[in-house]
Amino acid sequence: MRIEVEKLEETGGKFSQVYAPGELLFEEIELVEAAAITGRARRKNGDVELRGELLTKASTICGRCLKPVELQIDVKFAERFVPAVSWRHEEQHELQEEDLNISVFDGEGIELDDLVKEEILLAIPAHVLCSEDCKGLCPSCGVDRNSETCDCEAKQIDSRWDKLKNLGV
Repeated sequence: MRIEVEKLEETGGKFSQVYAPGELLFEEIELVEAAAITGRARRKNGDVELRGELLTKASTICGRCLKPVELQIDVKFAERFVPAVSWRHEEQHELQEEDLNISVFDGEGIELDDLVKEEILLAIPAHVLCSEDCKGLCPSCGVDRNSETCDCEAKQIDSRWDKLKNLGV
């Protein structure tokens, strides 16, 4: 969905969009439920500020056992867009804290799809676990230690200690 900056006053600045699962593509993340975004856009001195909320459910893999994990995403966002031409003429610009939520747009419209993807990616933790006590996969045989046991650790001896076996103590 594209928000046309010139038409903001006509629509009252409100926007909403629902993305079906499979409509937005990610690496290692899949939307389980439709992603619904609602919000308000406001123009101020050529800049556009978007505020709103994003609701969806996403699935990714556990960082230890590789099982799918579903995460509920409920994000409130505030993003400011500035026209690309206003930043083109500045050779150096020191970022201030208020500049951290700035995005650049072409001056005519804002692609909402990119904002939705960004907010979903930011909402998902860097290291997802199916549970805090997940035992993960065995590095030797690959068995899921949450559901099966293996004796690979008992058989494995760290090669750095091999010389100690010959001491005969």
